Amino acid sequence: MSAVPVMPREGEAGRVVATMLVAAGAPSRASIDQANQLLARLVLPPLAERDFVPSTPEELAPLVPHHQRAGLCDLLLQVAGQEPLRRRVAEAFAGLWGFDLRGAPPPATAGPPVGERVVRAVVGQLPRHQDGASLAAGVDERKEQGVTQQEVYRSRSPSGSPAQPVVDPLRARVARVQAEMLEVIRATSGVVIGKNDVVTRVLVAMAARGHVLLVDAPGVGKTLLCKTIAAALGTRFGRVQLTPDLMPMDVTGATVFDPRAGAFTFRPGPVFTNILLADEINRATPKTQSALLEVMEERTVTVDGTTHRMSDPFQVLATMNPIDHDGTYALPAAQIDRFMMMIEVGYPTPEDEVRVLDTHLAESRPEDAPLAAVISAEAFVEWQRTVPMIHASSEVKRVAVAYVDALRRQNGGTPVSTRATLAWVRAAQARAILAGREFVVEGDLLDVAPDVLRHRLGATASEVRDRLRLLAAQRAR
Repeated sequence: MSAVPVMPREGEAGRVVATMLVAAGAPSRASIDQANQLLARLVLPPLAERDFVPSTPEELAPLVPHHQRAGLCDLLLQVAGQEPLRRRVAEAFAGLWGFDLRGAPPPATAGPPVGERVVRAVVGQLPRHQDGASLAAGVDERKEQGVTQQEVYRSRSPSGSPAQPVVDPLRARVARVQAEMLEVIRATSGVVIGKNDVVTRVLVAMAARGHVLLVDAPGVGKTLLCKTIAAALGTRFGRVQLTPDLMPMDVTGATVFDPRAGAFTFRPGPVFTNILLADEINRATPKTQSALLEVMEERTVTVDGTTHRMSDPFQVLATMNPIDHDGTYALPAAQIDRFMMMIEVGYPTPEDEVRVLDTHLAESRPEDAPLAAVISAEAFVEWQRTVPMIHASSEVKRVAVAYVDALRRQNGGTPVSTRATLAWVRAAQARAILAGREFVVEGDLLDVAPDVLRHRLGATASEVRDRLRLLAAQRAR
């Protein structure tokens, strides 16, 4: 028996529009009203609740009658505007229906009137948080690969044979960085036993160019963790053991007189490296702790009026003993706010602690054979350059700001700085890469929130999670 053909239904236009609207999150009332007005011009029914079901362009495009496709294509492009994720879905439908989107300028902010059937768009390029020069560089990268705008989503072969899939340059870059991150995590976790989650969170912060504060009792592997990560990343490693008698110049360096040259020269301190381990940072006096303020924020050191810039990459991984231990000084609020994340290492499980004994009591210990570099320092810098390209939609930004604003009110005025909000979203961008995505979702924010916010709120990680759950429940009412 022959298969029964699938007959197009008039009501699929609503599902097409709804699929495009939800691509960037929950649609606003204004965008739904705009879509309904344009649907009415096409003599099509308005959006209904049943239209907002998970669908794909490949599933819906063949179900739309041919006489509706041109007008519906114009509607999708107008409602999508310049929102990147919605435009991507709209252009996917246009490609499936065979419309050529090349050769005309993009629509104005208000959108073109229905009836204009062609607009220019960068098809397939995922959204970016960067300037026009970076965007142009992405377009040039496509041209070098011979990828036209329409081909990025789907290429049509004139001979009728299926075209080879074209991978978007940003998507390929994210996939490469994700694979490298997972390989570094695997290699590091083979040395730092039972701390796979801790290694992952530290690398997320480092990919986002953030400094990390590791807090726990002595002897749980904080120093080993930092040294192993630096070795796996192929970067230069420096260490400064902070003690009460340490002076600021012992950290940053100093100008000294060279008798041979008969002149004063700058002698760099241990801070001039790629990965700096500031060991037991709260054992140093506040004066010495403050020597790290400039280098952590500006990545420069100023000595005797001369500014010296750090090489790229530069990260500070600091360890801190619990504040109630003898011989410790509380970190200034200005300095603790410069750490993107505060992470507890924690004790290993009994099984992992047995593995630690087996490994370190063996004749050949891990520290006797340093870990070989998994990637190069240049590849690690590429991680950091990729993170700002990950798209954080306006909805995600508003969610982050809403949470921070509510936490400020809830915490009795404890300042959660704007630097903290920026660090939160930036860390979520790095977390999205680890998940293999080119865009941030609210789950990325919630995943990194305890590490980013706990030291700014003076709370534990579990308390931060509880507060966010409460705020999320209040927003849902």
